[in-house]
Amino acid sequence: MNYVREINAFVDWLETNPLDAPTQALWYSLMAINNKCGWKEWFTVANLTLQAKVRVSKNTILKHRSTLVEKGLIQYENQGREVGRYRMVSLINNRSVNNTPEYEPICEPEHEPIESTSVNNPPIRTPKQEPTDSISAKIALDLEPFCDPNSAPLYKQNKNKLNQKDIYTIFKHWNDQKIITHRNLTESTKRHIRNMLADGYTVEEIMAAIDNYAEVLNDQQYYWTYRWGLDEFLLRGVDKFKSASHPRTNFLKDKAKTPQQAQGGVDKYANYVNRNVSYDDI
Repeated sequence: MNYVREINAFVDWLETNPLDAPTQALWYSLMAINNKCGWKEWFTVANLTLQAKVRVSKNTILKHRSTLVEKGLIQYENQGREVGRYRMVSLINNRSVNNTPEYEPICEPEHEPIESTSVNNPPIRTPKQEPTDSISAKIALDLEPFCDPNSAPLYKQNKNKLNQKDIYTIFKHWNDQKIITHRNLTESTKRHIRNMLADGYTVEEIMAAIDNYAEVLNDQQYYWTYRWGLDEFLLRGVDKFKSASHPRTNFLKDKAKTPQQAQGGVDKYANYVNRNVSYDDI
């Protein structure tokens, strides 16, 4: 049997011989099983297997099997306690299957139609050969389509993996500062970190804000003493303590101090004054 041709013939046959959906599903399932069996003339299949494929009860399988037998689409033999045998009736080769519509079969002929010279004999018609691409396309319809992977889901998956790594990096960096140590990384904290990253903050910016916050809390020259947990810091503190907001200057008790002193990194050349000295004085 030709799987594709039989299915196409069955679709054409249904135009003048309507069947219930479960009956059609049973026929398709039997065809698929016979295909896997290598197109044996008779093959066996258990009712439980058909029930699982069609997703109906045993009684429903028996009912629709009787319909297929009655329509001449299959043959069935009861083997007592053994599994029953099935035989698929070809719609291509058997025109007597309840008004199977006449049509030119899809095949690969070698000759053009030959007109018979006999009066009593009808002309022998050999179908025209179809292009190879057309035949390949018809065969492909029966196969599971294979397409190139979509890059968007892969990008999204990689981005999610990257976000997970960033989340743990930020969480560990927070605990390393020992502001308020959290034992577990909660879903709420993960969500807040994702939101910050989605808003355009980089991991480095968030970690720098944490460093600034820890410095302000632990240095007596700053007046800020309130300790947030990580969730609250992400909601309320990142903007205040990000480096662009100059927190090590804004939270100084003594505003007269220079930003370099406040940051703990005094430039030893800050007070150096250039002097004009002539070459003769050197």
